[in-house]
Amino acid sequence: MPEEIEAKVRIGDPEAFRRRMADRARSAGETVFEVNRLFDDAAASLRGRGSALRVREEFRLPDRVRLRTILTFKGPPAAGPMKRRPEFELQVEAAEPLVAILEALGLSEAFRYEKRRTTWHVGRCEVTLDELPHLGWFAEIEGPSEEAVLAELADLGFADAPLIRASYIRLLREHLKSLGRDPTRAVFEE
Repeated sequence: MPEEIEAKVRIGDPEAFRRRMADRARSAGETVFEVNRLFDDAAASLRGRGSALRVREEFRLPDRVRLRTILTFKGPPAAGPMKRRPEFELQVEAAEPLVAILEALGLSEAFRYEKRRTTWHVGRCEVTLDELPHLGWFAEIEGPSEEAVLAELADLGFADAPLIRASYIRLLREHLKSLGRDPTRAVFEE
């Protein structure tokens, strides 16, 4: 079963992080703009089980030409210091027919958030720098094992940084609620 194994840390200086990645990565960092939509039924059954069904559209910057659309199912997270959970992904041609199918099955958009993401490949891991509205900057290190992820964290100088197990959705919802804003939508201000 495919499994997501990742560590997330908060980033205080995104430009310093970009410079560090430019020196270390085997690939140039590509930045995309994402629109992420989570779907659930009226009873929030998926969320209640700790699962998520997401439609992600990625757009090239700065012209926002759509690059790809991905359907992702994430199962409930396992216990432990690092985020581990079953994950299945499928690339589809376009979001519109996929959303129509999900809605016909009784699901609706429960949460929408945007993100700017730069991705690099280092060793056996994928390292991303994410900018989220209202929350700022984070790095995620995803790899084939906890050992590989921890080794990359140490190489990046984050061995002692507190790991964030919460999903972006949870962090955004809690933050938006604390501001008295709509807790179902986190987008960059236009």
